Amino acid sequence: MRFKNILKFTIFSALFTVLLFSCKKDDEDRPTSNEPINILSPDSTTIYADAGSTVNLELYLAIDKAIDTIRGAYLIDTSMMVQNLTFNDMDSVFFVQGFEDTSNVQSVTTSFTVPSQVADSIPFKPYFSGSTTPYAPPSYDAIRIIFKLEAQDNSSYEKQLKIIIN
Repeated sequence: MRFKNILKFTIFSALFTVLLFSCKKDDEDRPTSNEPINILSPDSTTIYADAGSTVNLELYLAIDKAIDTIRGAYLIDTSMMVQNLTFNDMDSVFFVQGFEDTSNVQSVTTSFTVPSQVADSIPFKPYFSGSTTPYAPPSYDAIRIIFKLEAQDNSSYEKQLKIIIN
């Protein structure tokens, strides 16, 4: 009798363990923030890149409404003084992706090719961190990318990525 109870307990424990771990979801690299647009790669909103290089981008979108589209546009900033940009201020749209399903969570992968020049025959001013003797302020050219997420109820969200040219 005691052997049967031990056997039943062992079988029950094994089944319970299998059921418990089979229901566990795989761990995914999903952000824990409550921002609608999360940039997973690169892992910062300010990065350094060479002129003409390609920057791979991975976005995680999560809002409480169905996502309609995500757009990306950029502006070449040679003044370092540009602040409070919106998607409408951007020069060039480089990425548009629509979604046919009505999900409120999407993952997007794309790439951005950094222009090789500011304009015809005008090279980028590379990053200079400045000096202390005599003081010279930092100077560089940058590219500002803004992603705009649009929901099916006509609401929109934006997130900026700054690329400093090496």
